[in-house]
Amino acid sequence: MSNSHNPVMNRMLPADIQKNQAEIDAQFDSIVSSQKMTVGGTAIKIAGLFVLLLTGAMIAWNVDAVKGLMIPAVFVALGLAMWISFSKKVRPGAVIAYALVEGVFVGTISYFFEQQYPGIVMNAVLGTLTTAGAMFTAYSMGWIRVTSRFSKVMTFALIGYAGFGLVNLIVGMFTNSAGIYSSQYGWVAGLIGVGLAAFTLNLDFEDISQGAAQGLPREFEWRAAFGLLVTMVWLYLEILRLLAIFNRD
Repeated sequence: MSNSHNPVMNRMLPADIQKNQAEIDAQFDSIVSSQKMTVGGTAIKIAGLFVLLLTGAMIAWNVDAVKGLMIPAVFVALGLAMWISFSKKVRPGAVIAYALVEGVFVGTISYFFEQQYPGIVMNAVLGTLTTAGAMFTAYSMGWIRVTSRFSKVMTFALIGYAGFGLVNLIVGMFTNSAGIYSSQYGWVAGLIGVGLAAFTLNLDFEDISQGAAQGLPREFEWRAAFGLLVTMVWLYLEILRLLAIFNRD
């Protein structure tokens, strides 16, 4: 006869069988806890997503036919990102698809920038990794604390930057230019974008840390990994644009 997790049933069992209940409960708790979100599990998913992103980027970089898919890739990636972000259910398949499609866009736009400014892509990659490393160090050492006030300030800053980006896009469409990025103050706007993207990484680090601390279900590792991937791509693109502005001037 096997033990039950029902205490009433356990009292009906012989004493020697009841004695093993603690061991069974420990094994049961171990199985349950192994299904919870962890920092290590999230890191593995982040690494996997970056491999997919780089795969899509390399294909786009080397295959001319794929380069023509840059604009469709933007809209598909945006649609997937919205679906992932606003869906109540965690969707690993959509996250994987996003990484591949976003990789096509990143690879294509990187190729075009590289043709215009040789060496810029490697500098942008190094700048992205260095900045992300600095932010992670600052977060892990406690130099940057993600408090409720920090989160509110960042939220309003991101909303403001998104509004600025929309207005600048509309102006650029009517003037056939890059908007403010075509002016002598373009580097200022570019530097602000890099700064916002860099500090947003701290929000992603906090999400991962708090998710693991609260014991969220393991599936939330996908959502946390997705958030960090989005921010890293944003940071890379902002650095790429800023370097292009400096090279242009």
